[in-house]
Amino acid sequence: MRRNIVLTLTIAVMMALAVPAGASPPTGVHIEVETSFGGPSPFVASGQAVDDGLVCAEGMVDDASGKVAGFSPNGFNFQGVKHFICDDGSGEFFVKLQARIYFSEQPVKFNWNVVGGTGDYEDLHGAGSGVGLPLCGDDCVFDIYDGGLHIDP
Repeated sequence: MRRNIVLTLTIAVMMALAVPAGASPPTGVHIEVETSFGGPSPFVASGQAVDDGLVCAEGMVDDASGKVAGFSPNGFNFQGVKHFICDDGSGEFFVKLQARIYFSEQPVKFNWNVVGGTGDYEDLHGAGSGVGLPLCGDDCVFDIYDGGLHIDP
């Protein structure tokens, strides 16, 4: 009986640690966006993910969706999806953002993850964190995304 329990636990641990076949490890990416409220904004990407061809180096970003919730006297929650369109025609990808925005704190910190794509980015996955800085005027925020990307065939 004890031998069966040990064998079962060993198999369970091995399965939990197994990496799916074909999954590539995340590769570092840094993306900068001068986010204009109400219109598309340019982005520039750099890092090993760009060097390896996992993602394009530049393009435009637009808001695909967004909502504000969880109001309090200190701030609110923001959830949105950004639509990244590559200038080189290689495809598009969608990134979900989640942020807690505090009225008294700068910069705004957020988490992001890739939720879909087309063309070369159909199987793109990744996640990271970022900051939004009020560096470009009253109708603009300078967003910086840092994290990792990978392609799952």
